[in-house]
Amino acid sequence: MDKPEKQEKSAYAVMEEEVLAWWEKEQIFQKLLKERKTKKEFVFYEGPPTANGMPHPGHVLGRCFKDLFLRYKSMQGYFVPRRAGWDTHGLPVEIEIEKKLGIKTKSEIEKFGVGEFNRLCKESVWKYKDEWERMTKRIGFWLDMDHPYITYDAKYMETLWWIIKRVFDKGMLVQDYKVMQYCARCGTGLSSHEIAQGYKTVKDKSLYLKFPVKDEHASFLVWTTTPWTLPANVALAVNPKLTYVKAKKDGETLIVAEGRLSVLGDGWEVLEHVKGKDLAGMRYERPFPYMKAQKDAFFVITADFVTATDGSGIVHIAPAYGEDDMAAAKKHDLPVLHPVQENGQFSQEIPWQGVFVKDADPAIVENVKERSLFFKEETYEHEYPFCWRCDTPILYYARKSWFITMSSLKDELVKRNKKVNWVPEHIKEGRFGEWLSQVKDWAFSRERYWGTPLPIWRCDTCGHGDAVGSVVELGERSQLRNRYFMMRHGQAMFNVKNVTETSGRPENHLTKKGIQETKASLARFTKKYKGVVPDVIIASPFPRALETARMAAEHFAIVSEAIVSEAAIREVHVGVFDGKPAKQYHAYFSSYEEKFTKQPPEGEDLTALRARMTAFIKEAEKNNEGKTIMIVSHEYPLWMLETALRGYDIAETVAAKKKKGNDFIKTAEIRELPGARLPLDENGFLDLHKPHIDDITLACRSCEGGVMRRVSEVCDVWFDSGAMPFAQANFPFACAQVKSAKSKAQSDGVSLSETEYKKLLKQIPYPADFITEAVDQTRGWFYTLLAVATVLDADVPYRTVISQGHILDKHGKKMSKSKKNYTDPLEIADTYGIDALRWHFFVASPVGEPKRFDEKDVLDAQRKSVAVLFNIAHFLSAYTGGVKRGPVKLPARLKNPLDAWVVSRLHETIAGVTEALDKYDALVAARQLGEYLDDVTNWYIRRSRERFQLAEDKADYRAGVSTLEYVFGETIKLAAPFIPFSTERLWQTMKKKGSIHVQLYPKAEKKRIDKHLQYDMMRIREVASIVLKKRAEAGIKVRQPLGSVMINGKTFAVRTKGLLRFIQDEVNVKEVRVDNALAEDIQLDTTITQELREEGMIREIMRHIQQARKDAGLTKKDIVIVRYATDDATARAIEAWGDRMKQRIVAKKIERVAEDTVSEARAIIGDGYAVKFVIIH
Repeated sequence: MDKPEKQEKSAYAVMEEEVLAWWEKEQIFQKLLKERKTKKEFVFYEGPPTANGMPHPGHVLGRCFKDLFLRYKSMQGYFVPRRAGWDTHGLPVEIEIEKKLGIKTKSEIEKFGVGEFNRLCKESVWKYKDEWERMTKRIGFWLDMDHPYITYDAKYMETLWWIIKRVFDKGMLVQDYKVMQYCARCGTGLSSHEIAQGYKTVKDKSLYLKFPVKDEHASFLVWTTTPWTLPANVALAVNPKLTYVKAKKDGETLIVAEGRLSVLGDGWEVLEHVKGKDLAGMRYERPFPYMKAQKDAFFVITADFVTATDGSGIVHIAPAYGEDDMAAAKKHDLPVLHPVQENGQFSQEIPWQGVFVKDADPAIVENVKERSLFFKEETYEHEYPFCWRCDTPILYYARKSWFITMSSLKDELVKRNKKVNWVPEHIKEGRFGEWLSQVKDWAFSRERYWGTPLPIWRCDTCGHGDAVGSVVELGERSQLRNRYFMMRHGQAMFNVKNVTETSGRPENHLTKKGIQETKASLARFTKKYKGVVPDVIIASPFPRALETARMAAEHFAIVSEAIVSEAAIREVHVGVFDGKPAKQYHAYFSSYEEKFTKQPPEGEDLTALRARMTAFIKEAEKNNEGKTIMIVSHEYPLWMLETALRGYDIAETVAAKKKKGNDFIKTAEIRELPGARLPLDENGFLDLHKPHIDDITLACRSCEGGVMRRVSEVCDVWFDSGAMPFAQANFPFACAQVKSAKSKAQSDGVSLSETEYKKLLKQIPYPADFITEAVDQTRGWFYTLLAVATVLDADVPYRTVISQGHILDKHGKKMSKSKKNYTDPLEIADTYGIDALRWHFFVASPVGEPKRFDEKDVLDAQRKSVAVLFNIAHFLSAYTGGVKRGPVKLPARLKNPLDAWVVSRLHETIAGVTEALDKYDALVAARQLGEYLDDVTNWYIRRSRERFQLAEDKADYRAGVSTLEYVFGETIKLAAPFIPFSTERLWQTMKKKGSIHVQLYPKAEKKRIDKHLQYDMMRIREVASIVLKKRAEAGIKVRQPLGSVMINGKTFAVRTKGLLRFIQDEVNVKEVRVDNALAEDIQLDTTITQELREEGMIREIMRHIQQARKDAGLTKKDIVIVRYATDDATARAIEAWGDRMKQRIVAKKIERVAEDTVSEARAIIGDGYAVKFVIIH
C-alpha cells in the first residue's frame, strides 16, 4: 500500500478509525476494566504532561510503549486501571502567560495582579487538551482521561501539604543561606534535577590574571572561567599539599602550581619552590576594590578542592557565587560580597551597574588589560547549565531558600534503587545510580506564583514557624471573625404549590404552617444555644425571608433595625422557569452537577450563585468582627454558602445535597455555619493557591498575640509529579479510616502513628508495577518519585522502569518544531495507519536507544506486520470458506509435518514473546513475532497453497484448514497488544464474540513444541535456499521444473520423515535424492528436457491466467472459460495439461480459437512460444 496523496486517508487509517468508533460505542475499555475489577491489580502510573504544549513524536513513542505492556498485562488477566494525569503548575506555564502579556519581570507580574496572573495560568494549562486527548485516542492508548489527576486540584495539593508537614516535622525541610543554581530571568532558584534538564555544550573565554602580592614584587597567577565574579573576591585558595613555584621572566615574578608551569609558556626561570600550606596567610591586592568587606579578607587560604589538573592551581574565592567558595568562607570566617542583584545585573557599587553579569565579562577583561593585570585569555568548550524553560544562563548565586536535606538519605535512596528492575539495565548503576551517589539537597522552594504554596507560616513577633498539613488543620487554626447561623425561611405559599419563585413576588407569604414551624425552630435554637442572641440578622429581600427575619427579631427581642435586607443572598435566579412548576426547572438539567455550568435561559447557574454567596460572606467578615450573625435566606443559596465554607468541590457539594434528601436545609431550619476561614476563590471554591492562601493568618502558638503569615515561596513543580502516587489518591485523607475517624488526631490526617500510616498505604495503588518515560526523566520524574517515597519512609515507588531513548530524525538530529524535521504523528497515522507506526517503534531498536525515524521504515513495518496478517486472513477466506465462530481444537498429534511444524513454531513464539514481554523487552518480543509471521506466510502458506487450492486429499485439507484457523486465531491474540486496531478488525472478521482485547493472552503448550522437527525444517529450508541460489546462478526461473537435486546426507541430516518433498515443491524439482557419499553438499541437475520445458511453459501460462483472474477481482468460487490462440505445438501441450490446468485456474473450459476472434487479449511471450488469451466469467 503506497503512500497516498496528502489529506487522503489510507484504507488502513479508515479501518483503524472504524475500530476506534466501535470501541467507543461499545465502551470496550470500560467493559474490560469492569470485567477484571476483581482480579489482581497491575499498578501503572502515568507521568503527567503539561497540556499547554502540543504533543510531539516523543510522546507518541512513549504512549505506544505504555499501551503495549498495559494491554499485555490486561490480556494476562490483571486488573489494569490507567488514570491520566496533568502537570499544571510551574515555570513552563508562567512563561507562556508572561509572553502573552508582554511581561518580563516578577515586579510586572505583581503589578498586573497575582490573582489574575494565576487565573490565566490555570486557564492556559488546558490550551492543547483536545490535541492530547485526540492523539492519545488515535494511537490506541487506552487511558482514563475522564477522571484524571490534576496537580492544581485542591485535594491533590492537600496531600502535597501533608507530605511537606511530615518532612518539616522531621527537621528535614530547612531554610538556609546557600549558593544555589539560580535563573535570574525567572527570579528563582532551581533544583539539581531541573538543572540536569538544561545543559548545553558552549564555548566560553577563560581568563588568567595577576593578583599582586602585598609588600612583594610578585603576583599570584589566578585562572577563572567566570570573570564577572571577580568584584566579589575575598580570598585566594591553594592546595596545602601541592608544590608551588615562583617563576620569573622579563623582570616579572608569578606564583603558580608547579604542575601548571606550562601555562606560563617558554622562557620562565623557576626561582623558588614552596608548599601550598606555606603560602597561607599571604595578602594580596584584589583587582576590583569596589565593595567594602565587613570582615578580614584578601589573603591566601588552603582548600583541598584546589587541584593542579587545570588552570594555575590557584583559585579565586567569591563566596556568593560558588558552593566550594561558600564552604571555604564559612570555614575561614570570610565576608560574603554580593554585588549582583536578583535580576542578574550588577548593583550600583560596580561600574557595570545594570548589565547582566555574563554580558559584562568582555568589559571586565578589557578593564584588567588596561591595568596590566591581564596575563592571557583562552577559549574552552564545556557543559554549562541553562534554565530548562526560559533558556537563560544559570548563575551560581547565594540566597535564602528552603531545602530538603536529601543528602542525609543517600544510602536509603541507593538501597531502594537496588530493588528496581531498570530497562535498560545499565541505567540502575549508571545514569541513575551515579546521580543518587552524588545526591544533593533538594532546592525545594521557588520565588514564583503559579505553584503549590509552601504551607509554612511564620510568626511576625517571635519568628516561630509551623507547617500546616491539611485543610482541616488550616481551618482549625484560622477562624472567621464572626459566628454565623443560617436559617431558611418558613414554608411559603409557592412551597405548597411546588412552584419556583425567584423574583420576590409580594403574594408569596409564609403559610400558617410556615409561621408555626418558624416559631418552633427559634424555640429549639434558644434551648440548644443558651444565651446566644444574634447581633445582626441579614435577610434576603424576598417577603418570605423578611417575614421570617422579623419573627426572629421578635423572638430574640432585638430591634427591627438589626435586620439588614441583602440582595446578595436572594433566591437563585431560575430565569424563564420563575413561577413555573419546580419540576420543569429541574428537568432542564441532566444532573445536579450540570446546574453548576449550565445556565437556565435568563437565569444563573449555581457557580454564579455560589460566587455571590461567597462575596457576601467576605463582605460580612470585612464589615463585622466578634459578632453573632443570623443569615435568613433560601435553600439553594444556603446550600452554596455552607458547602463553600466547608471547602467542598462540586462533587462533594452534590453529595451533601443528596445526603440531606429533597431539601439541603428544611424550611425554618437553623444551622450553625462552619467557623473555619478557608482560602476561597472568586467562585467560592477552595483554592490553596496564591493570593487566596496568603490572606490566611494563624494565631501563633509559641507566643502571646503573635500573628503568623505564610512564607512567600511555592514548591518545586517537580515535587507535584513526584508525589503523584499519594496525591492522586488524596492520601491519607480519602482513606476509609481517616474519613470516618472521630478524633481530630486522626481526621486531620497529620497526626497518624507510623503503624496507622503503613496500614493506610495498603489502601492505595502503591507501588507501581511499571512506569516508563523518556531517558531525561531519570533525573526528573523518576528521581522525584523515589525522593518523595524515601522522605516518607515508604518502599520504592516503582518495580520496573523503562527509560526510553529519544526519537531522532532520519539524520540522527533531535526532532524540533523550529527545524521542521518531523511529520505530525497523526499525519503518519492517516498515511500508513498507527499500527504500522507502533510496530516500527517496537522493532526499530532497543527501547533505551535513540530511534532514528524515517517514513519509509514505517511503510516497511506495515508490510511486515499489518499487511501480513491481512494477507493471511485473505488466504483463509479465499481457500477455507472463512473461519468458524467457536474455538478450534487440534488433535494431540498432527499427521502433516508442516502442520505440526507451524503449531510448534507458534507455541515456541508464544513462549518467547511472553518471556520477552515479562522482561519488558519489546524489541525481542516484536522481532520474534515478526519472524513467526514470516514463517507462516513464506513457508507454511506457500508450501500449503496447492494443498488448499486443490484439496485433493480431503482429510489433509480439513486438517490444514483447522491448523491455519487455530494458528491465525492464536497469532492475532499474540499480536493484539502490539497492533491493536488490525487485530481487533481481524477478530471481528473471524466473527468472534466481543473484543480481542478482552481475551486472555495465549499460553505456550510445551507438549506442542517439537525442537527436532523445527531443526529439521530449518535444515530443509536451508537446502532450499541454497538450491534456489544455484538456480539463479544458472539463470533458470523457479517456474521451470528441473529433474533432480542431490544433497549430502551427512551435511544435511534430517531425521523427520516426509520433509524432503518440501524441498521438491519449493525449488521445483521432480526428485530429491540423499547421498552420503556426495562430493559436494548439494548438486543440482540443470538439464532441461523437452518434457520439463513443456511443463515450465504450462506453469508460466497458468501464472498469467491467475493474474488475470486476480486483476478481474475474481475469487476461488468464480468459474471461468479461457479462450486462447497459439501455434499447434503449444496448443497440443495445453490440451495435454488441460484437466490439471482447469483444476488450478478454476476453469470450466479451455478453448483454442482463431487469433482474430480474441479481442482485448493478454499476450504471453515465452522461450519459443507465444499465447494470446481472454477469460470469460
